[in-house]
Amino acid sequence: MIIIKIFFFFIEKILRKMNSVRLKFALAILVLLNILVLTVHPKDFELIKEASNYQIPSILYGMNEKGEFEPIAEFYQFSKLVLNIKDLKKSDNEIDDNNKLIQAFLASEDNDFYSHFGLDIRGIARAFVVNLIAGRIKEGASTISQQTARLKFLTNDRSFVRKAREAWLAILLESKFSKDQILEMYLNEIPLGHGTLGVGAAARFYFRKEVNSLNWGEACLLASLTTRPREFSPLVNPNISNNKVRVNFRKLVENGKMDIATAEKEYAKFSDYYLNLNRSPNDSAYSDRLNRFPYFTEHVRRTLIKKISPEKLYNGGLKVYSTLVIPHQIAAEKVLEKGLENQTKISNQRSFKNIDIFDDSYGASYEIINDLFSLNEFKHKISREERTFRTLYQEEIRDELSVLNFLSGTDEVGQVLDENYTKQITQDHLLPVEGSIISMRPETGYITAIVGGSEFKSDNQQIRTFQAYRQPGSSFKPLVYAVTLDHYGKNPKENQNITASTQFLDSPLNFILEDGDEWTPENYSEEYAGFVRLRAALESSKNSVAVRVVEEIGLANLLPPLTELLHPTGREIPKNFSVALGTFEVTPYEITRAYAGIASKGKEVHPISILQVKDKNDQIVLDYAKENLSKDRKQVLTPEASFIITSMMQDVIKHGTGKAVIAEGLTRPSAGKTGTTNNFRDAWFVGFTPELVSSVWLGYDVGTLTLGKGMAGGVVASPLWGRFMSQALKHEKSKNFDFGEINIQKARVCKISGKLPGSKCRDTYEEYFIPGTLDKTQCNEHGGGFSPFSIEPDPDSDFSEKKSKKKKSKKKQKNIFKDDEKVD
Repeated sequence: MIIIKIFFFFIEKILRKMNSVRLKFALAILVLLNILVLTVHPKDFELIKEASNYQIPSILYGMNEKGEFEPIAEFYQFSKLVLNIKDLKKSDNEIDDNNKLIQAFLASEDNDFYSHFGLDIRGIARAFVVNLIAGRIKEGASTISQQTARLKFLTNDRSFVRKAREAWLAILLESKFSKDQILEMYLNEIPLGHGTLGVGAAARFYFRKEVNSLNWGEACLLASLTTRPREFSPLVNPNISNNKVRVNFRKLVENGKMDIATAEKEYAKFSDYYLNLNRSPNDSAYSDRLNRFPYFTEHVRRTLIKKISPEKLYNGGLKVYSTLVIPHQIAAEKVLEKGLENQTKISNQRSFKNIDIFDDSYGASYEIINDLFSLNEFKHKISREERTFRTLYQEEIRDELSVLNFLSGTDEVGQVLDENYTKQITQDHLLPVEGSIISMRPETGYITAIVGGSEFKSDNQQIRTFQAYRQPGSSFKPLVYAVTLDHYGKNPKENQNITASTQFLDSPLNFILEDGDEWTPENYSEEYAGFVRLRAALESSKNSVAVRVVEEIGLANLLPPLTELLHPTGREIPKNFSVALGTFEVTPYEITRAYAGIASKGKEVHPISILQVKDKNDQIVLDYAKENLSKDRKQVLTPEASFIITSMMQDVIKHGTGKAVIAEGLTRPSAGKTGTTNNFRDAWFVGFTPELVSSVWLGYDVGTLTLGKGMAGGVVASPLWGRFMSQALKHEKSKNFDFGEINIQKARVCKISGKLPGSKCRDTYEEYFIPGTLDKTQCNEHGGGFSPFSIEPDPDSDFSEKKSKKKKSKKKQKNIFKDDEKVD
């Protein structure tokens, strides 16, 4: 105010001293030039051409059971639904059900819109005087054209320069576009509160309606939100909103668009809206967005944000075609949700907040007892302040950080807090069991389903499929055995190879570690069976046998191919025998990918969740599918080793710890393995059919908590895996495992010793071998003698060793495992 008065004081002094008309004219020209410099930019004419370009949300697509893509999610910064003006009106003057919205906005914002050239001269003159006296921008006279210019190109700062540029750009808009086009831009760009941009999104958010279905009261409410949408929001201030709607009805009457009787009737009809309004003031249109499968959507978003700017992702109108198969995802969410709910009740781990009671009541006594008996320190030692912060974060701060995280386009805002401070607590103080399901196609690596927890919400956005590092337990054994079979198949030693029929001693083990401690791996059942074949050991998940296998092959031969199969990100598999028991922590994604390598005949698999990204003109922006095809797929295992370990895992389901899979109705060929960690902290099942590889994991986020005694993978995870696979694949044709033309030898061996049968061997079965690995010694555990059984397989068998080169047989291996085949 003082600066303006000083300015005009000096201007007055200069004008009094000017006697020359020429000097006065020069001064006027100088002032005009200064205004033009501040107002007009050289690129404004090019800028105006972009006014009709809208910020459009990007759409994520998944594939339905018909093989067609359909929308499953939207990515946007603000909820927006771009409308065409032709869908809102029939003519400039006709009032009918299709242009109530337009008439409400014109009456509220710019009744002379269709008659002026972009500026309201009388309004500007009036506002200029008011603002000059106030010394600041206190009153505006913005037409719809000016507001459109501001929404498209300017900020909301209240300054004379901004108002001048707003007027200039409004004139340019009027010269470039028709009135209807400008009105369409305005109605599509105006922010109307709670994260909505434009009347289309606002109509859906406030009334759950399309704009053409709005009544007069609803149209007036939307028109009332243009200046201060938060203050005038019916959710935040219903009384203020109600009064503002009455004002808009009065404007319709004053402008001749409605008579008083009609206005009163329409207002009375609309007033019920406030009586029935039962929504939180913090509701946001962001929560109303299309997002059918939030865990998969969030994974795709995190993937895209690494290559596409947030602005382009949220406003660029991209079409993102994903690998998600909708029936698979629906089955995964349905099965895991119910499974976690039931397991939470069964495990019955309850939260306990009042930890201070120990310090307050027994702190001094505990120190004395600790000195006497060397007790452990409290594992949960945090200050009251830290605990208060955790509670505050959980209940109040998390939602705000989630919005900031979304708007920033990164995962950094609040990520550390997410990972370290948020622990879910249900209303009844039962700690929720969490879990994961992921499925992918073995040949292509296309991820068809992702569920990363119990429920995706503001305080539970960790995608455990990729972020939960847990011990896989015995589900790791097939990887160890597959690498072992592969190693001896490539490096055969006469009668010294490890095969599916090799005997190992199942008995207690004891190792002295480098630090002097003892390590004594035990079987889950705490029972031992003496000598047992490797196939049978996998069926019953014998830990002692797994350790002896690793001891036999050696870590130097095991770890390199195991690393190639598992692809642990930024980590090394530890060089100790405990790796045989699945003590190396992995994510569900990593172990599922490793199993996919087995299912794809030993070839490396490169999983992807996005096929293509196209812009709004259907031009390809990113082509993940093409890039994936160009990647080299290394042959990590031989097809023969993959074939044999698959047959062994089939027996796990038919006869072993995974029998619950069949009980859930999965009748198609399947192979897999259970996994359970110490004290029943984690339950796993990982496996595959010819069509799909998947894993199920359950456990608590707090890794020290137990699912409960007896809650092993075969009890907890196997039924869910079988249920998921049967539901996900019910619309897909069943196939048999087909490993192509492979070099496999099939021979009959003794079921007890695993060797070629002797004359007194009566219990035999047919086993598969990589050529060169069959132990040709005869079983003598039954008295020895001549064997009537030929060591050569049946030449007509589909599993027989390849015929000699002289015969040059190219017979392709037929379907290998049928549902009714009994290997054992």
